[in-house]
Amino acid sequence: MSKETVKKTCGGRPRRTSVKSESACRLRAVSVGCGGRAQAHIKAMLESGVVDLLAVCDLDEARLKATAERFQIAKTYRDLGEMIQKEKPELVDIVTPPTIRTSIVEPAVRAGAPAILIEKPIALKPSETRKLVELGRDRLIAVNTQYQWKPHWKRFWPILEKGGLGEVRVIRASTLANILEQAPHTLDLAMKAARLSGLPEPQWCLAGASGLEHFGQIPVPADVTATFGMGEVRLQINHGPSAPPVPGETVKWYHIQVDVLGSRGRLWVSLNQGWALWRSGKFESGKTEWGKNDGEAQSALYVHLRDTLHGGNIREFPTRVEIAARNSDLMMACYASALGGGRVQLPIPLSDDVVDRLKGLGSSTASA
Repeated sequence: MSKETVKKTCGGRPRRTSVKSESACRLRAVSVGCGGRAQAHIKAMLESGVVDLLAVCDLDEARLKATAERFQIAKTYRDLGEMIQKEKPELVDIVTPPTIRTSIVEPAVRAGAPAILIEKPIALKPSETRKLVELGRDRLIAVNTQYQWKPHWKRFWPILEKGGLGEVRVIRASTLANILEQAPHTLDLAMKAARLSGLPEPQWCLAGASGLEHFGQIPVPADVTATFGMGEVRLQINHGPSAPPVPGETVKWYHIQVDVLGSRGRLWVSLNQGWALWRSGKFESGKTEWGKNDGEAQSALYVHLRDTLHGGNIREFPTRVEIAARNSDLMMACYASALGGGRVQLPIPLSDDVVDRLKGLGSSTASA
């Protein structure tokens, strides 16, 4: 097949083009929500070089206008459905709180959104997670757990896939923040490391929890420690005050680390205090920097979305809703075990009662 004239589809428009020009085909996107995190999304979209941001939408007129002016976006909407029907985007980037997740995603799907990106956590209750999986049956719904696109992690994934650490025996992931706040990121990294290393899905969970915080009106354990069995391998997570601090870190939200131990090596990665890699008798280390790496990762995620929506298999996108839902179910399994379930076998069907019963863990404290 000639490299000069290959029939492709760009943004839903068939055309004959060169391979080089096809790689420059841009993704037609709209953004829903103009809050603080949305500003980072929009900035990353524009810096990625692969996104045409057609319009932004928000119910808050002042915030909508300020965002449009800041990024020089010509079209603004206060109605999500109207924006999708008029602009006909390929991607709807929804950057709104999880407390209103399904109430935003459902009308976006009804309006014809072919692909949707949502923020973490995917949902706050098991029923919401199942609803989002159902909504994603015939389209790509992806979750914005962007850490796996950071430059250092993109280097480490092939090492793990090729068995560079030998047989993986233990994976540890931790953060000082509560499980609902940061486990979507830590579990995303830990479970991707496990899957690339050829490990089975978790078969059981044993967890303990203490204290209570809230995400909106949703209760969440302030402190959780859990072990998952994956054959002979163990995944250990720790979220909350009992988690080990990252050496040298001074910001609470940056105390995030993932450790992969194998028979011939070890990989340790922190959010903001560097990484270290031991393998084949050699040692390497490097820097990690939250602000810089996060922007790089967010832009790289949009590039991957563009490539997937313009010809890739959407069922292979690494943070698609089905995978994010499995990770969310692991969090909910921690709840079930900590609430007196002992060692629970996975997968386990859970009702929203597992969240409601968390109120018995202790008195309420404010969660950021």
